[in-house]
Amino acid sequence: MNRGNNPILSEAVQRIGSWGSWFLILFAILYYGYYYNAGIYPAAEGGNEGVNALRLMAGQRPIVDTFLGYNVLWFYPVTWIFQITGPSYTALRIFFLILCLITGLLSFRILLRCGRSPWIALLGGILVIVVPGQMYRNYMAFLVVLNLFVLLPAYVLPERRLATRLLWMLSTGVVLGLTFLIRIDLGYFFSLIMVGLILIFPLARSATEEWGRRVFLSVLGCLLGVFGVFAVHLPFAIDADRMGFGREFAAQYEQWPNMIASQGKRLGGMIQSALSNYKATAPSDAAVVATAPTSATAPTAPASVQSAAITTQVTRASLQRVSAAALQPRDRMLAINLYFPVLLSVVMACVAMILWLMSLIKGDESQRIDSLSLLLSLGCSLTLFPQYFFWRPDMVHLGEFMVPMTLTMLLSSLFFARMIPRGLVQSALGAVMVSLSLTALVLYYINACQSQASGGIAVSQHKSKDFKASNGVHVRMTPKEFGQYSALRDIIAAVSLPGEPIICYPYNPEINFMADRPSYEHNLYADNDLPADVFSRDAIAKIQKFQPPVVVISDWDINGTEDSRFYNWAWESYRYITMNYVLACKSGNFEVYVRPDRMDRIPLEFR
Repeated sequence: MNRGNNPILSEAVQRIGSWGSWFLILFAILYYGYYYNAGIYPAAEGGNEGVNALRLMAGQRPIVDTFLGYNVLWFYPVTWIFQITGPSYTALRIFFLILCLITGLLSFRILLRCGRSPWIALLGGILVIVVPGQMYRNYMAFLVVLNLFVLLPAYVLPERRLATRLLWMLSTGVVLGLTFLIRIDLGYFFSLIMVGLILIFPLARSATEEWGRRVFLSVLGCLLGVFGVFAVHLPFAIDADRMGFGREFAAQYEQWPNMIASQGKRLGGMIQSALSNYKATAPSDAAVVATAPTSATAPTAPASVQSAAITTQVTRASLQRVSAAALQPRDRMLAINLYFPVLLSVVMACVAMILWLMSLIKGDESQRIDSLSLLLSLGCSLTLFPQYFFWRPDMVHLGEFMVPMTLTMLLSSLFFARMIPRGLVQSALGAVMVSLSLTALVLYYINACQSQASGGIAVSQHKSKDFKASNGVHVRMTPKEFGQYSALRDIIAAVSLPGEPIICYPYNPEINFMADRPSYEHNLYADNDLPADVFSRDAIAKIQKFQPPVVVISDWDINGTEDSRFYNWAWESYRYITMNYVLACKSGNFEVYVRPDRMDRIPLEFR
């Protein structure tokens, strides 16, 4: 298909394009409506967002008074919603499900315009909605797909009207600015992608845009992009300066490049060391796999904590060697899901790059657009690759990576399928690439549709009990969960007063949110990548100072090892708590300790 002159969409594309979006909206309302209130996940990001939103509403300054981990626009929308609805866990969930819907609609439009296959576009939109990634982290996939949505028409796809292209170029800057305000690391990754597109933009042989004009447009696009970034940042920078955290707000943008570079060097050294050790000690029957929690309660730490903590985690999880015989079927499938996209990405990048270079030599504008669109989609998807592969290789982080990667695999299948009728070599190459892409996609969705960590309907399994708590918490739970969280809710409400802090170690902010009790911790997250002696000294001093009436301790292995359980790495803090507080209840994974002078308030059923 000749696409160099931006041909009129076929009747089928026009027809599905007109009603496809409405179909996806209706589908999402019915689909998300079934499980939007299923479960509560104390170690998930929802509590972090809810607690920090409440802090900001109370007048605390971001970064200075409360640790955010992400940039301000990750939390401000939640604050704005709470100002309208009041603190509401339900409203928080609906907001993130709306982001999932928007991501699905954008995916549909991208595939419709690039792939020119309306039914595949509709399928892509449905798949993204069905498995949207874990709740409360949906900004990640949304930002990737949104950037791809504006970068394609700005720098890759043909456009007859100059004004339209300039508007798209300006929109890339606006979207990039929003990306920085939500996740600074993603902002830098997409800045590199945008610079690359600007540099290669003049290389096309367009019938409607001569080389000189495209050089001018690339310069103008750069200026418009920079303007868009600064225009979006200006009101937030002014507000930060007014509130007294302007210097800290600006400092984030200086810290992240150094942090990324430092962790990259450390990671390279660790991988080299791990591979050397593997060659020296690996038994012949060993298999390299990643083992990680597959439940929806898998912990997700704030971004700057993640970057500071990418240490021995790589060798623990990504490069951990276990006996193949010990793996369960789901573990085997997870290992395939984790590593297959790595192989596919390398092959896809190499083939698409070769096709793009050949298109420049031959002047094949259609092939240039297809190959560059695929490279751009892959590059955008890989901005989330470090999150799942290096930080925490589990279904939670893989799920958010696979949202944009789903688009990439579908585009790959469409583009390479066009090569099959073109000759023996091209047919073989096209068939191999289509097979790899579809195989990776099918294997992932088989697992993801059954995993509670992927954000899909699987989270609703066996949740039949109606649970209510403070701050608009009204969810369905399994009978076991209902008993566990009812105990937490009732004990905290009985022994503490509104406004009194409760502490949840190592990271369970949703307990604070559902109990409507604050935390005095500046940073809600703690794990064994922090020096144990420093953490314990600080934690004990704070307990002595603030005298929290309740301390909740979870025994989950936050980094996937026995050493990372709180009572192992923070044993001094744990010992102090057990010696100075009374164990009121052990419910599931939680131990609830009450200050001795509040013992008489513990409900009778827990004494």
